[in-house]
Amino acid sequence: MTKDVLVSIKGLHSVKDADPADADDMVEVFSAGKYYFRNGKHYVEYEELEEDSNTVIKNRITLRDRHLEVIRRGPFQSKMVFEENVKNESWYSTPAGSVLTGFDVEKMQVSEKDELIEISVDYGLEINYEHVADSSICIRIMAKDSGQFHLM
Repeated sequence: MTKDVLVSIKGLHSVKDADPADADDMVEVFSAGKYYFRNGKHYVEYEELEEDSNTVIKNRITLRDRHLEVIRRGPFQSKMVFEENVKNESWYSTPAGSVLTGFDVEKMQVSEKDELIEISVDYGLEINYEHVADSSICIRIMAKDSGQFHLM
Protein backbone atom coordinates (compact mmCIF):
# COMPACT_ATOMS: atom_id res chain seq x y z
CA MET A 1 0.00 0.00 0.00
CA THR A 2 1.25 3.46 -0.83
CA LYS A 3 1.37 6.36 1.61
CA ASP A 4 -1.26 8.36 -0.31
CA VAL A 5 -4.67 6.72 -0.06
CA LEU A 6 -8.36 7.35 -0.63
CA VAL A 7 -10.72 6.52 2.22
CA SER A 8 -14.38 5.65 1.76
CA ILE A 9 -16.58 5.17 4.83
CA LYS A 10 -20.24 4.22 4.67
CA GLY A 11 -22.24 3.94 7.89
CA LEU A 12 -25.85 2.86 8.34
CA HIS A 13 -27.92 3.10 11.53
CA SER A 14 -31.33 1.42 11.71
CA VAL A 15 -32.91 3.31 14.59
CA LYS A 16 -34.95 1.33 17.10
CA ASP A 17 -38.65 2.30 17.49
CA ALA A 18 -38.38 5.05 14.86
CA ASP A 19 -41.01 6.05 12.35
CA PRO A 20 -40.35 3.88 9.25
CA ALA A 21 -39.65 7.02 7.21
CA ASP A 22 -36.88 7.99 9.66
CA ALA A 23 -35.68 4.51 10.67
CA ASP A 24 -32.54 4.33 8.53
CA ASP A 25 -29.79 6.94 8.68
CA MET A 26 -26.91 6.55 6.23
CA VAL A 27 -23.70 8.58 6.13
CA GLU A 28 -20.95 8.43 3.52
CA VAL A 29 -17.54 10.10 3.72
CA PHE A 30 -14.84 10.20 1.04
CA SER A 31 -11.44 11.69 1.72
CA ALA A 32 -7.79 11.61 0.78
CA GLY A 33 -5.54 10.36 3.55
CA LYS A 34 -2.15 9.07 4.61
CA TYR A 35 -1.43 5.38 5.26
CA TYR A 36 1.26 3.91 7.50
CA PHE A 37 2.10 0.37 8.63
CA ARG A 38 4.09 0.16 11.86
CA ASN A 39 4.58 -2.56 14.48
CA GLY A 40 1.98 -4.83 12.87
CA LYS A 41 -0.71 -2.12 12.73
CA HIS A 42 -2.31 -0.28 9.82
CA TYR A 43 -2.82 3.47 10.40
CA VAL A 44 -4.84 5.85 8.24
CA GLU A 45 -5.16 9.55 8.96
CA TYR A 46 -7.63 11.74 7.11
CA GLU A 47 -9.67 14.91 7.58
CA GLU A 48 -13.29 15.74 6.93
CA LEU A 49 -15.38 18.90 7.19
CA GLU A 50 -18.22 19.10 9.72
CA GLU A 51 -21.35 19.70 7.64
CA ASP A 52 -22.86 22.64 9.52
CA SER A 53 -19.78 24.67 10.45
CA ASN A 54 -17.09 23.61 7.95
CA THR A 55 -14.87 22.83 10.96
CA VAL A 56 -12.09 20.34 10.25
CA ILE A 57 -12.39 16.97 11.99
CA LYS A 58 -9.17 14.96 12.18
CA ASN A 59 -9.60 11.18 12.10
CA ARG A 60 -7.33 8.21 12.64
CA ILE A 61 -8.16 4.59 11.85
CA THR A 62 -6.02 1.88 13.45
CA LEU A 63 -6.38 -1.76 12.41
CA ARG A 64 -4.54 -4.76 13.84
CA ASP A 65 -5.70 -8.32 13.53
CA ARG A 66 -9.47 -8.03 14.06
CA HIS A 67 -9.34 -4.89 16.24
CA LEU A 68 -10.54 -1.63 14.67
CA GLU A 69 -10.23 1.75 16.35
CA VAL A 70 -11.56 5.03 14.95
CA ILE A 71 -10.59 8.26 16.72
CA ARG A 72 -12.18 11.60 15.81
CA ARG A 73 -10.79 14.94 16.99
CA GLY A 74 -12.53 18.27 16.57
CA PRO A 75 -15.69 19.82 18.03
CA PHE A 76 -17.11 16.28 18.32
CA GLN A 77 -14.56 13.90 19.81
CA SER A 78 -14.91 10.17 20.01
CA LYS A 79 -13.02 6.92 20.21
CA MET A 80 -14.83 3.93 18.75
CA VAL A 81 -13.38 0.46 19.27
CA PHE A 82 -14.73 -2.52 17.35
CA GLU A 83 -13.86 -6.17 18.11
CA GLU A 84 -15.97 -9.14 17.08
CA ASN A 85 -18.12 -10.54 19.93
CA VAL A 86 -16.90 -7.79 22.28
CA LYS A 87 -18.80 -4.78 23.64
CA ASN A 88 -16.65 -1.67 24.00
CA GLU A 89 -17.73 1.60 25.61
CA SER A 90 -16.35 5.12 25.31
CA TRP A 91 -17.39 8.74 25.72
CA TYR A 92 -18.62 10.76 22.74
CA SER A 93 -17.93 14.44 23.41
CA THR A 94 -19.93 17.26 21.86
CA PRO A 95 -20.06 20.99 22.60
CA ALA A 96 -23.36 20.28 24.41
CA GLY A 97 -21.87 17.58 26.66
CA SER A 98 -20.76 13.96 26.64
CA VAL A 99 -22.68 10.71 26.25
CA LEU A 100 -21.55 7.15 26.90
CA THR A 101 -21.60 5.07 23.72
CA GLY A 102 -21.39 1.30 23.44
CA PHE A 103 -20.43 -0.78 20.40
CA ASP A 104 -21.53 -4.41 20.60
CA VAL A 105 -19.96 -6.04 17.53
CA GLU A 106 -21.81 -9.00 16.04
CA LYS A 107 -19.73 -9.52 12.91
CA MET A 108 -16.47 -8.13 11.56
CA GLN A 109 -14.79 -8.92 8.25
CA VAL A 110 -11.38 -7.68 7.10
CA SER A 111 -9.88 -8.15 3.65
CA GLU A 112 -6.30 -7.03 2.97
CA LYS A 113 -4.76 -6.84 -0.51
CA ASP A 114 -1.71 -4.98 -1.84
CA GLU A 115 -3.57 -1.78 -2.70
CA LEU A 116 -6.89 -2.25 -0.88
CA ILE A 117 -8.10 -2.85 2.68
CA GLU A 118 -11.81 -3.44 3.23
CA ILE A 119 -13.40 -3.56 6.68
CA SER A 120 -17.04 -4.38 7.36
CA VAL A 121 -18.57 -4.27 10.86
CA ASP A 122 -22.14 -5.02 12.00
CA TYR A 123 -22.83 -3.83 15.54
CA GLY A 124 -25.42 -2.72 18.04
CA LEU A 125 -25.14 0.95 19.06
CA GLU A 126 -25.93 1.93 22.64
CA ILE A 127 -26.19 5.39 24.13
CA ASN A 128 -26.11 5.66 27.91
CA TYR A 129 -26.63 1.87 28.21
CA GLU A 130 -29.72 1.85 25.97
CA HIS A 131 -29.72 0.07 22.60
CA VAL A 132 -30.67 2.70 20.01
CA ALA A 133 -29.71 1.23 16.63
CA ASP A 134 -28.50 -1.76 14.67
CA SER A 135 -25.59 -0.37 12.72
CA SER A 136 -22.98 -1.19 10.14
CA ILE A 137 -19.85 0.49 8.89
CA CYS A 138 -17.92 -0.29 5.71
CA ILE A 139 -14.45 1.18 5.28
CA ARG A 140 -12.40 0.99 2.08
CA ILE A 141 -8.80 2.17 2.10
CA MET A 142 -7.20 2.12 -1.33
CA ALA A 143 -3.95 3.30 -2.84
CA LYS A 144 -4.64 6.66 -4.47
CA ASP A 145 -3.33 5.56 -7.87
CA SER A 146 -4.80 2.04 -7.80
CA GLY A 147 -7.84 2.82 -9.96
CA GLN A 148 -10.02 0.90 -7.46
CA PHE A 149 -12.05 3.87 -6.28
CA HIS A 150 -15.79 3.48 -6.88
CA LEU A 151 -18.91 4.50 -5.06
CA MET A 152 -20.33 1.76 -2.81
